[in-house]
Order: sequence, then structure tokens, then C-alpha cells
Amino acid sequence: MTSRQREHPDAAEEFDAAVHWYQGERPGLGLLLVDRAERALRDIADWPDAGAPYLTTRDGTVIRMRTIHGFPYRIIYTVDSDEILILAYAHERRAPGYWIARHRG
Repeated sequence: MTSRQREHPDAAEEFDAAVHWYQGERPGLGLLLVDRAERALRDIADWPDAGAPYLTTRDGTVIRMRTIHGFPYRIIYTVDSDEILILAYAHERRAPGYWIARHRG
């Protein structure tokens, strides 16, 4: 089953910044990040509950994560009955939970 996905605007901005940074480090590396992220997003769409639960918020929202193979990033997301919300493309070394308030939309 494929679910509809939506990115929080801040998540989209941080992903674009990461792609730009990697592309500047080595041409083609940013494009590889895009490819690997797209694969992970397809997996999330096909199997939304397969992502490891990261935490459960006070309102009961389960926040899940999926790693981006070959890069130090995790896709942080929630699943509800009609969509998947991508909260963050979180670097493994960035402050954990900086994106937590995004789960409300």
C-alpha cells in the first residue's frame, strides 16, 4: 500500500541545504543523496509502519525514522490514516528532537 506523503516546509529546506552542501563537496554526491532519499521515501510510502519508532509524543503520535543509506541522515516522519508527514531529514549529529514541534503541521 502506498500512502500520500507531505513534507514539512522546514524539512524540505533542510534537505535542499544538505543536497547543496554535498554537491559542493564533490560533484554528484548531492545527486546520490537525492537518489538514496527517494529510495527511502518509496520504502516509507510502501511500508509506513516499518520505520523504527523513535518516540511517542504526549498526544500519542508515533514518530518513526528511516535511515538514508550511505549518509548520516534519518528521515523522521509520522503516519496517520490518510498521509505520511515528513518532519525532518535529520543529521545524526544535529541536536536530537529539534524538529519535535513540527508534528502538529
